[in-house]
This record gives sequence, C-alpha cells and structure tokens, in this order.
Amino acid sequence: ALFWASFFDELGFRVVLTPKTNDRISKLGIESMTTETCFPVKVSHGHVIDLLGKTRYLFLPNIIDLPSDIQKKNHFYCPMVQGNQYMLKAALRLKENEILNPTIHLNYSPELLSIELHGHLGQTLGKGLRQIRTAIDIAYGRQQDLENELYAHGARITSSLKEKEPLVLVTGRPYNLYDERLNLRLGQNLSKIGLTSVPMDFIDIRDVDLSDFPNMYWAYGHQVLQAAKLIKLRPNFFGLHLTNFSCGPDSFNEHFYKYIMGDKPYLILELDEHSAVAGVMTRLEAFKNVISSVQKMETMKPETTKATATGN
Repeated sequence: ALFWASFFDELGFRVVLTPKTNDRISKLGIESMTTETCFPVKVSHGHVIDLLGKTRYLFLPNIIDLPSDIQKKNHFYCPMVQGNQYMLKAALRLKENEILNPTIHLNYSPELLSIELHGHLGQTLGKGLRQIRTAIDIAYGRQQDLENELYAHGARITSSLKEKEPLVLVTGRPYNLYDERLNLRLGQNLSKIGLTSVPMDFIDIRDVDLSDFPNMYWAYGHQVLQAAKLIKLRPNFFGLHLTNFSCGPDSFNEHFYKYIMGDKPYLILELDEHSAVAGVMTRLEAFKNVISSVQKMETMKPETTKATATGN
C-alpha cells in the first residue's frame, strides 16, 4: 500500500483507502462472490464495494510477481491475487472506464517497470515516461525506508529478550499478518498469554540460503521457508504459520515448512470467515505449553548428562 500510495502521490493523485476490515466489509465481500475462494479474496471484494462511488478510478492491478534479489528467480503471486481484478469485474459489474487495471511485473528493473506502467497508465493519467520513472524511484525509496525501519524494530525486540526467552516468528502473507479481522488479533492474543511475537517482515531473512529448494515458485512461499530455516537454527525461536483454508500455494508450502521444522514445535493456523477467537486461543495456549515443555526438557539435558557421567 505504501509503494502505490507514494507512486500516485508523486504523480499528483490523491489516494483513497478503505477503513480497516470489519464485519460489514467482510459480509459485503462474502455476499458478492460468484465462486468459492480463500477468505482474503472475499474480503477484497468487500473493500472494493466500500470504495464504489468514492473515487474517479479504482486501482485494480494484475500484479504478477514481487521483486527478487536472486537473478531469474521465480517470485510469483498466487493465481487468486493475479486474477482478482477479473473476478471483481465480473462479480461487481465494474465499468472498464472506471478501472485502472495494469499488468505489473514488480520483478522488472525500475526502467522496464516504468515502460510497462507508462504503456498501461500514461495516456489515461496524462503522465509521461519520465514522470512515471521518477514516481517509481520515490515509491521504491519509501518502501525501502519502511523495510529498514521494520528490521530495526525487529532487532530491538530480539535484543530485548531475556536469555532463552521464546520468540514466536509469525509467517504468512501481508493481508493476513496485518489485518486484525483476518488474523483475529493474533498479535494481541499472543501477548495476552505471555508470548513475544513478531511478523516475519520484522526479521531480515534475505541472506538465508534456500538453494535446497531451487524450484520454489511462490514469492511468499520463498520468504516463509527462509523464515522457517531461521527458526530452526535459533533455539529460542518458534514458528507460527498463519494461512487460510482454500489456499492453494500453502497446500504445497506447508509440507516444506514441516520438513524444515523437523522435530521442532510449530503451529499452523488455518483461518476463514467461520473461525472464532475462542478456538484460536485454545490452540495458542496449547502451543505455549508445548514450547514451555520443550524448553524445560532442553534445560534438563545437561544436568542428566552430568549426573550420568558422575555415576560412571
């Protein structure tokens, strides 16, 4: 959202955002669906309905991939995200002259991305290639500033942990991690039971080697598995993966996540519009108990070894 808000702001357009997801928006989205999808796609329909009549254009891009530091690396969004604009147009009968629906490859170089966006938006917005290139550079700069700020905040959290204090690293897609309606206030609920947690975007995992999964196709799948490897390596890190029922990519990715974790405790939460806080709390409390038990066993291991050696 920051990237695109910065992009359009630099071009001189005011960006209108919907409120935080609430029960009304969720219900509007669910009732408008023409096919069964994951919960975030349903919610996206509700947000678009909330915007109808409030803007000159609806920005509904067909975003294909995310930037990748690895040359020629697959880094794609899931098909539901890529094709959401088409579902929205069909379900809500949106008019073409009211939509900005460019196809966007964020993994392109800024120069190539500028050409792509200019081809889709230049004439409609009345902006030249140089203006669009400048807007992209500013948007990337602000996005990088945000990411650096998140990393710094995550570093402060990890450095403030007491010795052997557990940290729950929550993996998932941004529309789950930061939407309190979709995640049922997961962060607050973890805090209530005394567990420190951070989303994966707060930890710099860019250098985590994932060469043993050379064909990972999905952008967020790649990041989730990098985070899983880091969790596996850190004794006081524990994994919680947040996902949705009917998530196609995660139906594959979860097997790899479990493989990386091995015998280390983790929790996978699959949520949808029928999920309730009470059920989630039960699972979080059970997860905390497992973490406590594992840490207690790890603490006792050296003592047992010493006692055995003394007896011999």
